[in-house]
Amino acid sequence: MNWIHLDGLTLRYEATGKGARTLVLLHELGGSLDSFDAFMSALRDDRHVLRYDLRGAGLSEKPRSSFSFGDHVGDLHRLLAALGIAGPVDIAGVAAGAAVAVNFALTYPDRVSSLALCAPALSVDADRVHYLARRSELCMRSGMRAVAAETLDRSYPPELRRDRNAYLTYLGRFLGNDPVGYAHNNLAFAKVDLLGRLRDIPHRCLLLAGAHDLLRPETQVAALAGVIPHAQFARIDEAGHLMQVQAPAEMARRLLAFLAQPAGQPALPCAS
Repeated sequence: MNWIHLDGLTLRYEATGKGARTLVLLHELGGSLDSFDAFMSALRDDRHVLRYDLRGAGLSEKPRSSFSFGDHVGDLHRLLAALGIAGPVDIAGVAAGAAVAVNFALTYPDRVSSLALCAPALSVDADRVHYLARRSELCMRSGMRAVAAETLDRSYPPELRRDRNAYLTYLGRFLGNDPVGYAHNNLAFAKVDLLGRLRDIPHRCLLLAGAHDLLRPETQVAALAGVIPHAQFARIDEAGHLMQVQAPAEMARRLLAFLAQPAGQPALPCAS
């Protein structure tokens, strides 16, 4: 693992593989670059892959003042520049990471080649805004264990815990989150609303839904694919909200097939 010291912020990152194109992986709320460990083992080594801990998460710096999703976009832009990654990149974001990916693509369209939006969380309704505020207050007051059961029952439901070790590993990482950093990321995400800008996305997009996703159901993700101009949709049967953990091989297969398509090829029809 590596750390990079940007102006006023330190991020942990890992860059692996080789090749002219870079794939950037953006993790979910409560996750870290480690969320992609099993997924990485399913990728070929002919692609340069960059993954990192968002500010406030994993082993990246934990600011004690609040920040926004715009700050996450700026962080990615500065990270790419600092690492000398100049060409357009492919970005795969999971859940809230997909919101960062879309926001980055809209802000810096020339820096993006394509997007893979996995269980994309691109807006937050009023009930969930209230829930995120309550969850933030509770974890800062009582620690991560106070919010773990309710959170993972939705994102990692019991029927997907057949691989007990994978679940317990994810649970352990979740409980190891810094409560303040996690709370700040929750509150930043509560203000995300990208639905009105989806038609402005000029890039090829793959939208993936988990068949067991209780937070971003398949029908909701398919509807997003119907709005984005150059989008295709697919369902992963054995996944919920955290497909890179719950079905890493199938997610990798879908993503690699998408990335292998010629850049000028029209979006394929929606598929299950």
